[in-house]
Amino acid sequence: MTPTTTPTKGHVFLDAALELVWPTRCSGCERSGVLLCDECRALLKQIMSAHACPRCGAPFGGLVCTECYSGEGREQHQFDAAVCALELDELSGRVIVLYKDSYERRLSGLLASYLLSALPAPWLIWADVLTWVPVDRKALRRRGFDHMELIARELSERTGLPLRRLLDKQPCRDQRGLNRSERIENHRESFSLHQATHTPPSKTHAPQPSTPACSSASHLLPSTPHFSPPSTPTLPSTTHSSRAAAPLLPLAAHSLPPHILLLDDVLTTGSTLDAASMRLKEGGAVEVRVATVARAW
Repeated sequence: MTPTTTPTKGHVFLDAALELVWPTRCSGCERSGVLLCDECRALLKQIMSAHACPRCGAPFGGLVCTECYSGEGREQHQFDAAVCALELDELSGRVIVLYKDSYERRLSGLLASYLLSALPAPWLIWADVLTWVPVDRKALRRRGFDHMELIARELSERTGLPLRRLLDKQPCRDQRGLNRSERIENHRESFSLHQATHTPPSKTHAPQPSTPACSSASHLLPSTPHFSPPSTPTLPSTTHSSRAAAPLLPLAAHSLPPHILLLDDVLTTGSTLDAASMRLKEGGAVEVRVATVARAW
């Protein structure tokens, strides 16, 4: 249900009944009545883009990024740039896991808000299309929904960027014993271009940046916020009613737009996003930039 929709008596009754059975609780501390309380929201460590690595999105990698190097030398990512909204720690990891695996779909609006706040304004004009890293069929059957598709829909509604499904995904083979290049190739083999029958319309949007509406880690939560965000995101409604989905634009085979903004939940080594970006470029994309909710480092 969107904020402008007047709830019906049926919606009000259903929400009240669901609150009795599954009461809304804070994703961080389980305080009742809110998806994420003010105290937990203040503890989320937002990544300052001015200090982050523009190549891989790592915090504090703006000058010299240790995350861009490994035992095999400098990482050669297939994506062209990255931004990440939050540092992955116990709190942010808990919020993401609750969203993905505990069916708290209402968190899609909150996570989209933080992702939107991390996107540079020029990226919203640069991008021809917005897409996401899809889940495979096994994960879709287990969860019942594609978690990044919901976030992508939220972001498309708020920015005006066209939303298209560009990729399909199959389960990967066992990656134990594989080096980084082998892992990327393994992931690449699991991705294929999503096929459709209609040619997509040309880019007509001129989006403007909007104000935000709103895997575990080993270290402990910080006692103070990493920094003060420019504005406090407004949390989505705590009702259980879902919002209307934004329509997906059709895609013709081998007609990928040149500039693609690719979304995922967490960037760790980058192998999944590398593989997805490689497949998109094989399909005709010229430049792929990625944005993720969290960054492990």
